[in-house]
Amino acid sequence: MAAPRRRWTPTLAVVLVAALVNLPVVHGLWLDRRLAADGVVRVATVEAHRERGDAHLLQYVVEDFPGTADVDPDVYEQAVRTGQVAVRVLPDDPSVRRVEGEVRGRLGLVLALVADAALALMLLLLWRFRGRHRPQLRLVATGDVERCPPGARLEPVGDQHVVCGDVLEIGDGELVLDLGDLRVQVLLDGHVNQVGHQQPARVTGRLV
Repeated sequence: MAAPRRRWTPTLAVVLVAALVNLPVVHGLWLDRRLAADGVVRVATVEAHRERGDAHLLQYVVEDFPGTADVDPDVYEQAVRTGQVAVRVLPDDPSVRRVEGEVRGRLGLVLALVADAALALMLLLLWRFRGRHRPQLRLVATGDVERCPPGARLEPVGDQHVVCGDVLEIGDGELVLDLGDLRVQVLLDGHVNQVGHQQPARVTGRLV
């Protein structure tokens, strides 16, 4: 039978989570670039204002889109005094906007970076230890181990099996072949291994 295909499900799951974690940050940066390049300044009406701790909050309406922003103290005082505040908006999408002097926290970016670091560590561990929990067969060689074209195989030939895979480990009188989701420990039983580490090898033998 052909060897099982290598399963990348854990790796793909980590990559997918990383994409979901970073999507809001990347989207926000993209909108910032659009605002800087294509945005126009509009005058918004301040409908309410309040101070909360170090925050100076303005509730405003620009082109029928309401919003709330934390701004620096100088902008806040001027907005309270005049009842207006400048807002940069995209002409084709006024819902995308940024108030002049808006204070923007970096919590989202920090959380994304922490999550990225954790996911990178998880990915490293998956790659480093991916072989430790894979099923392993044992095969007693009935011939020498030889080089072969790349590719994983495990096929019966009479009462024996032909195994092809990359050489994962080389030991005293044995070696381990990597067949993707399966490892095969080959006991040389006096036969010769002519293949080096991480090279594709072929051997015939009996499964035990």
